[in-house]
Amino acid sequence: MRALDARKFLGVRALLACLSFGALLSVLRGQDANWDLKNYHLYNAWAWLHGRLALDLAPAGLQSFFNPLLDVPYFLLGTGPLQHGPRLLAGVQGLWYGGLVFMLFRVAIRLAGLRGRTFGWADVWAVLIGVTGTMTVSQTGSSFNELPLALFILSSLYVLLPLCADTPLSQPWRRALLAGLLSGLAAGLKPTAVVYAPALALGLLLALGMRREAWRLATLFGVGALAGFVAAYGWWGWQLYELTGNPIFPLFNQVFHSAWVPALGGTDRQYLPRDLGQWLFYPLYWLGKNQHIVTEVNFADARYALAGLSTLALVTLLWLLRRQPLPMDRSIRLLLVFVATAYVSWLCLFSILRYAVPLELLSGLLLLAALQWFAPADAAPRSWLVWAMAGAFLLLAGFSRYPGWGHVPYGDVAFDVRPPAVERGSLVLVVGQPDAYVIPFLPHAQDNRYIGLSWFTRSALGFRFDALIQERIAAHAGAVYALLRDDADEDLPLLQRYLPGARISDCAPVRSGLEQRRNGKDASGNLRICRLMSD
Repeated sequence: MRALDARKFLGVRALLACLSFGALLSVLRGQDANWDLKNYHLYNAWAWLHGRLALDLAPAGLQSFFNPLLDVPYFLLGTGPLQHGPRLLAGVQGLWYGGLVFMLFRVAIRLAGLRGRTFGWADVWAVLIGVTGTMTVSQTGSSFNELPLALFILSSLYVLLPLCADTPLSQPWRRALLAGLLSGLAAGLKPTAVVYAPALALGLLLALGMRREAWRLATLFGVGALAGFVAAYGWWGWQLYELTGNPIFPLFNQVFHSAWVPALGGTDRQYLPRDLGQWLFYPLYWLGKNQHIVTEVNFADARYALAGLSTLALVTLLWLLRRQPLPMDRSIRLLLVFVATAYVSWLCLFSILRYAVPLELLSGLLLLAALQWFAPADAAPRSWLVWAMAGAFLLLAGFSRYPGWGHVPYGDVAFDVRPPAVERGSLVLVVGQPDAYVIPFLPHAQDNRYIGLSWFTRSALGFRFDALIQERIAAHAGAVYALLRDDADEDLPLLQRYLPGARISDCAPVRSGLEQRRNGKDASGNLRICRLMSD
């Protein structure tokens, strides 16, 4: 295995190269127009900037109550300085991917050093396997925000790794606190990252042998994680608690019992394993092109299965060699426990593959660690290992199917949304999803009120949320409009529930570049705003 100068992967030039590559990849993918962007990423940022939490009633459905912090920079750039530079906006959004590539190289270099060997081409192939994963690449430049979270988690792992060295560090508590803070910030910014901090804490504890020092550092990690979570989410959770009685409303309402909605968990469980076979061997189901297993779009990726097999092999070897531990294996133990624990937690809580980017990124490093049991940890070249990693990369690349998530051609402005005018002081009922993105672009948007009528509304019939809608509509004295598409049939009966006898009239289309497919076809489903008239 040929040695490389690791410094070339750590400097400013390497960082700039990675960031530039991320920006270019994002630009080439086109204008982001995914379902979540149109449902809540734009609306939530605008709503928070204008203090709408208590004024509107879930125009974006359940997601209206998500922490808006990660959405604010993208919204401000796209409606401000980069409004007329959509490609530049996409490039900026792609910097997260470039940061991940750079950080994964740093993790690989640190792992090599901790294991007493030189960084070489096999490590480069391991990194390339991770950064070309389907969920990582397909979300580059998107507003899903999973890549920023993954960067926090990967950075936390990078900070923790030196604690696995044989040589004692001065003030190791600082590393534990900082790593915990990074993982806690990720969990606070978006709950999809909540599984990673506990997995890192357990990995640190088991890697250091559960001795007194290990418990102390794991506890400090937990303190840092809690501080990060409170810093990123505490302010938002307090607002939700004051408004609804549930600090993570509407999630886990069976615990907090807000009177607004039923006592249900609120999490999306449609992608959880359906039988014992899937619970035990879920990654094997993702080898071929599939849809609606762990994601709503077509994809195929063997990285997870390969990472699972590598983890199983490493765990077996560590158990067999438990009485004669090899030097420098604590870093691998940390990696193994983290990945295994995070995967099981993710499987039980979400099973939505978009949220598993940190695990996907580490898949190549796990494969390399498994293969290195057959290659002595020295500087001698191991050409078979390099060829094995290169072959694995090519094989994985050939069998991967990357989802699109929704992209449209670039227009003259970043968010080309041109809705018809509504009267100032109107009440706009958003019937169905994903339509709330239109709201920030309505003329005099801040002077109106907005109510969502969706599956979330139907789930709360008979509860306080239902009563609030009736009260708001009854108290409104101005014009009433409906924002809807042709596929809103399931939610249309809610109009009659809240406005008996109302009829739709005077409809005008919403012109939106975010609804134009790359083949020129309109995908808006007749998105329109209509006046609601009472007989």
